[in-house]
Amino acid sequence: MRKAIIFLVCCMTLVAAQAQRVTRNYRDVSMSDALRQLAEESRDYTIYFLYNELEDFTITTHVKNKPVPEAIRQMIGFYPIRMTQGENGEIYVECINKTEHHLKGTIVDEQGQPLAYATIAILNPADSTLLSGGVSNESGRFVIPTEAKRVVVKCSFVGYRTDYRNCEVGDIGTIQMRPAEYIINGVTVEGTRIMNYVDKSVHEQ
Repeated sequence: MRKAIIFLVCCMTLVAAQAQRVTRNYRDVSMSDALRQLAEESRDYTIYFLYNELEDFTITTHVKNKPVPEAIRQMIGFYPIRMTQGENGEIYVECINKTEHHLKGTIVDEQGQPLAYATIAILNPADSTLLSGGVSNESGRFVIPTEAKRVVVKCSFVGYRTDYRNCEVGDIGTIQMRPAEYIINGVTVEGTRIMNYVDKSVHEQ
């Protein structure tokens, strides 16, 4: 009995060790192309998706040594896309909101660098009610499905002025955010994007 248990544990360890893992660097690659590549190379999974439904969603991310399902979840990020798994290795990837039109664009900072995790809200031009929304990815890109044909786009990010623009749904191009300015007792304080800073003196001690 003990030998049987040891044999079973060894088999499970061997299967886990042989499970396919993914390492990829994606930069402005459409979700459809990334999934197609994974589907062609995958040994353990069969990936189902509609190419035309996901081709507008571009991804920029680095996937490092992850199983296929986890890699796909990372690729999806904040996009309105759902992934479900079947019992026999099937993976289904689909857009949650199936609409004919997508609002898409790119958010950058005052220096033209991609602004990740900016909040984008789609408002009704008639009464400013919220219709939908999304978040920009690592390359500043966003794609938001909507049934509307004309909307007010509200873009916001901490430390920057909120940007409003009335536009037709489609590719609205690049939106450049401007640092916010605050007046405190007659002193103007200009907001800036927080950058990583390393105090060299800490490492020298």
